[in-house]
Amino acid sequence: MNIGLLQIETLIKDVISDQRKYAVVDARPESEYLSGHIPGAVRISWEEWCESAPYEAAPILHEPGYWGTLGNSSEQSFEKRLIDLGIRQNAPLVVYADSARSKGREGRVAWMLLYFGASEVYMLDGGWNGWINAAGAVEAGIQSPSQKGEFRIALDERRRVKHKDLFDDNANQLPLMIDTRTAAEFHGDCYDYQPVKGRLPNSILFPFASLFEEDGTFVQRERYLEITPLDILHSLNKVSYCEVGVRASTFSLLHEIYTGEIIPVYDGSIMEWGWQLKSKEPRP
Repeated sequence: MNIGLLQIETLIKDVISDQRKYAVVDARPESEYLSGHIPGAVRISWEEWCESAPYEAAPILHEPGYWGTLGNSSEQSFEKRLIDLGIRQNAPLVVYADSARSKGREGRVAWMLLYFGASEVYMLDGGWNGWINAAGAVEAGIQSPSQKGEFRIALDERRRVKHKDLFDDNANQLPLMIDTRTAAEFHGDCYDYQPVKGRLPNSILFPFASLFEEDGTFVQRERYLEITPLDILHSLNKVSYCEVGVRASTFSLLHEIYTGEIIPVYDGSIMEWGWQLKSKEPRP
């Protein structure tokens, strides 16, 4: 398995050691990173790796964070960006954000790195708040990479479903679609900026918030298996999604950690799906 959870105590010991094993990636927004981060952490923001929304899409969908479809990762520019960040493909990587408060940022970045071909990735259990509560060391400002990066993109296609592979006019042909948003989003009760409200056909709700304990750590494996709908555990053909593929990525990775099964992520999620539906509607 090349995805796992890392305990804060383990990373604290690693940070204070002379020879650090783990490279640390901060997935939080820039302002939070600059005000304080784990020593040695470089920042990767998921929004900066997405393709642009279609030209005809509503203006808000062109703003960072409103369009989740990953960009063309076969481009050499992606490799260069990873190398410039000091990311080494075969070195253990630890990604963190601020647990449930970050709505899946660490999971999206960890998923992206695995999709690109990283060999060993961990999500920090408890995130930034857990690090602070454990009196972990903090540094501020921009962190330059401590080592030279080395990365060659080798896409792991098991981890991703693109719209062109998923879309079918016959809803019965869709896999089991695991919606990791809130119940309100699932039932179409909020967010007027979305191209369409509601859920994808053949969807089942498993809210992102269910993945966390009150202290911000992930639920333990036994609890996860207890609360996960049986349809999710037993279905052989399933895909996770949310609004822009962020919460869904965290769900898919935790599921993989606890069961060994890879659930691909539809990173375009409801935004891309809804826009595609609206774009096909007859114009007056």
